[in-house]
Amino acid sequence: MAEEENKTKRYRRTNVDIQADIIKAAESLIKKKGFASMLVTELIKKARIEPLVFYNRYDNLSEFYDEFVKKYDYWFKDVLTKIPFPTDSELGYISIFKDVHKSLQDKSVMLELLRWEIAEGNETTVRTAMLREMHTLPLVNTYEGKFKDIDISAISALIIGGIYYLNLHRDRSKFADIDVNTEQGRKRIENALEELGHMIFHYHEVNNYKKVVAERMKENGISDEIIKKCLD
Repeated sequence: MAEEENKTKRYRRTNVDIQADIIKAAESLIKKKGFASMLVTELIKKARIEPLVFYNRYDNLSEFYDEFVKKYDYWFKDVLTKIPFPTDSELGYISIFKDVHKSLQDKSVMLELLRWEIAEGNETTVRTAMLREMHTLPLVNTYEGKFKDIDISAISALIIGGIYYLNLHRDRSKFADIDVNTEQGRKRIENALEELGHMIFHYHEVNNYKKVVAERMKENGISDEIIKKCLD
């Protein structure tokens, strides 16, 4: 009797409700098992739908994934919108890294998407990776316009790559004796990101100051050799 009531209730769901349940079930399974290990039968069971309902929407799991991950195409842009400081400022620069780190700390679909991109090359993973790169280019151009004295893009890439790796690797072992599964470990990384950001901007400011001083010294007839000795 109870089973019949559940079936009746199940079929009363609207198409919107059913789609929402499929997405919710997928998110739950992906966080637990990852993209590569999730089975379509598991998704159908968890979403409480009949196989026909799923296959009326998608030809296969790959097609579902292709649609599903599109909501994460703008993940990095979403991170940027939450930054309370100008992105080209020191606090803005630091906040980007800290927020990326925070968004990957918990079991998340985005973390599993990164893992899937590394483990498997297919049309979906290539597209999501390339779109994320495309969405970061305006910010990259902004920083390159600001930092003429250092390769800020390469430095930032190393920092982001480090954040990705620390979170992808965290269930395997510590890294440099830092356990990012703990509050202490996470705090150490956040503090390090703040220190790195400060060092980068401080180096940039010092270089700019030296350039101004050098120009003024040159205007006063001081030779390049003496200027170099004074400022090095």
